[in-house]
Amino acid sequence: MEMLISQDWLRRRIDTDPDLDVEAGPSIGVLESIGMFLPVELIAQDDDKVVRLTEAFGVLVRQLRRRQQWTVDQLAQKARVDPGELRSIERDPHYRPRPRVVHQLAAVFKMPERPLMKLSGATITRDQGFEAEAMRFAAKSDDLSKLTRDEQKVLNDYVKYLVDQAT
Repeated sequence: MEMLISQDWLRRRIDTDPDLDVEAGPSIGVLESIGMFLPVELIAQDDDKVVRLTEAFGVLVRQLRRRQQWTVDQLAQKARVDPGELRSIERDPHYRPRPRVVHQLAAVFKMPERPLMKLSGATITRDQGFEAEAMRFAAKSDDLSKLTRDEQKVLNDYVKYLVDQAT
């Protein structure tokens, strides 16, 4: 049996049809919790570590959105994701977004996908330096209506770090 749908065709279809739902099956978190794809000892992560990373992911998304001066609804429209899901990402450190959402956000913000997947809790990371940088970034960020010069520098430095992680 030959596949008639190429990856390029599918990518164009996803990008041009915002109403197309391309996800199937349970979320990565559910699959990880039942031990699918990876041995259980690799999946068993420190829940506090995941929460710290997802909290930093929420701060990053909020800061990137604020830097663009977008509302949650504007970002949701640009990324073709539900505004409620974006609010959960920004506010709830226990929320783990679906990989598709992380992919959409990476595309909108022109960021590498792999480090965002680690930060969002969608993939596993054992890199303690990555976690330390995420915590340092989140600790230096504040939730003011406009980014201060210091927040802008911290955000830019962290984005550069994430880009470097992808290479």
